Amino acid sequence: MIWRRRWRDLAAAHAGPFSRRGESRLSRRGRILPLSLAGTALLLAAASTAVRASNPPAADAEGAGVFLKAAEYRQAPAGLVKASDAILRQAAKFLLSDTGIENTIRDESGKYWPPYIYHAVIDDDNHFSYRISYPSFHHAYLIEAFLNYYNYTGDPEGMRRARQLADWTIAHSTPPDWAWPNFPWSTFAEGRPGGFEDKDNLQPDKAGHMGLAYARLYEVTGDNRYLEAAKGIADTLTRRQSADGSWPFRVNPRTGDVYQQYAAGLFMPVAFLEKMYRLTQNLDYKNAQITAWMWVMRNPVRRNDWSGFYEDIAKGADSQVYYAPAQTIRLLLRYRTPANRNSYLKHAQDLFDYTMDGLAFDDSDMGLLLREQTAYLAATPSSTLSWSMMAAEMFHATGEQRYREVVIEALRSVTRYGLKPDGRTHNTMLGGRIYGDSGSWYSLTSPVVRYIYQDMGCLPELAPVDQNHLLRSATEIRKIAYSARHITYQSLPDSVELLKVTKPPVRVTAGGRTVPAGKDLQAANAWLYNARSQVLLVRHTDPNVDVSF
Repeated sequence: MIWRRRWRDLAAAHAGPFSRRGESRLSRRGRILPLSLAGTALLLAAASTAVRASNPPAADAEGAGVFLKAAEYRQAPAGLVKASDAILRQAAKFLLSDTGIENTIRDESGKYWPPYIYHAVIDDDNHFSYRISYPSFHHAYLIEAFLNYYNYTGDPEGMRRARQLADWTIAHSTPPDWAWPNFPWSTFAEGRPGGFEDKDNLQPDKAGHMGLAYARLYEVTGDNRYLEAAKGIADTLTRRQSADGSWPFRVNPRTGDVYQQYAAGLFMPVAFLEKMYRLTQNLDYKNAQITAWMWVMRNPVRRNDWSGFYEDIAKGADSQVYYAPAQTIRLLLRYRTPANRNSYLKHAQDLFDYTMDGLAFDDSDMGLLLREQTAYLAATPSSTLSWSMMAAEMFHATGEQRYREVVIEALRSVTRYGLKPDGRTHNTMLGGRIYGDSGSWYSLTSPVVRYIYQDMGCLPELAPVDQNHLLRSATEIRKIAYSARHITYQSLPDSVELLKVTKPPVRVTAGGRTVPAGKDLQAANAWLYNARSQVLLVRHTDPNVDVSF
């Protein structure tokens, strides 16, 4: 395949990261710690055991090691930093604008809600001819986008919007006496549950997305309602799991009748049940997680059958997608242990190449373009950026610069061709003649905020050099405020954060006590600053942190 030949050529040619059109190759100097390669490996091994694993499906289960890797100096491509920050903010501004709200469906009591609650698509004239939404999947997307926006800016509106989405979805889930109780609906049509290709059914795999959103909101807010909502989903998944470890793609939640069986996208229920076990220590969740993962390895990973995912694909239609392989790659990286490290990494690399061969094109003019699925070959901003996020984690897992190139080329493409003037996204970055572009999907706009923020957390050289931003946390950020002389935030206890800052800190405190500067992150309380990358790492036991400049 063309991509694989080019991939091998890149691997052989690149002693340093990719350079395009005059962009400088990355310097090998400026490592955050002046250690030998062997010494660095020993330090990462020691640090990795000291911090809890991050939230799934993120691949950085090694703990502090990924923060040390991310903090290393790498030169950013010219112009890409400013462009990435600009479109993240532009997309968030559009999502917060409630454009066209006067034209939207009202709820059962006549109340207006933000347009993305009842509509997946907004027309270019700000009307809503597509009167369908996909709550369990798209609302989870939006919650994550708003929480990432809050971390990036400190704007409390991001937190409010995330809670609003969760509260609506909880209130509109299946009744507790149904066969599949306490489940978010995968489709709402004309303001009512079900409809379109789902008919009277919902999709169990998408409940994993919303369950993770509830769990994250619980940790962010401390509101037990979100934990109970997550438990409701986890209990139903556990009780309704098939003996082979799978769940059906479409099922009638009232009767339990299966409408469509095969679902490749079980990565998110796996990640969700992992999270729920960590929150509750309920071994039923752990058993369901492992059993489902074994099914994933035996079926879609082994057979490369990634059909049965998107809500608008009819029963019986075969459409191979990019999203399920991407998130499965993240879990393959996450679940590596000494016993399976090589085999899981090989599976991840093979899946990467398989998807690149079938759905991606690296264009010399436009950058990386990734198609959404074989039934809808539009090159969407969402699919391209989702792939970039996964590639960033592959870069950290392997150290191979070719994966970082994918991140850069994806951002280059989306920052140039992804957004319409007011921040909503194009349906396709290759012109709308075939796939249409007279409306914009909210599910293609919110990933601009989700994934660019995550890319910056993996590769902070992509974040602005003249602004302060918290880009990554080993736990969750509950509160954050930015000012000229301080960044104050509250995480969960025993955490590590990565911040891109404009200048070295004068003082770092946790719980009012001074955190000492250190040469590494082995101590329970320590911070270190890399002047070249402008990255500050803070490890702390008390959740309340203040960084002074």
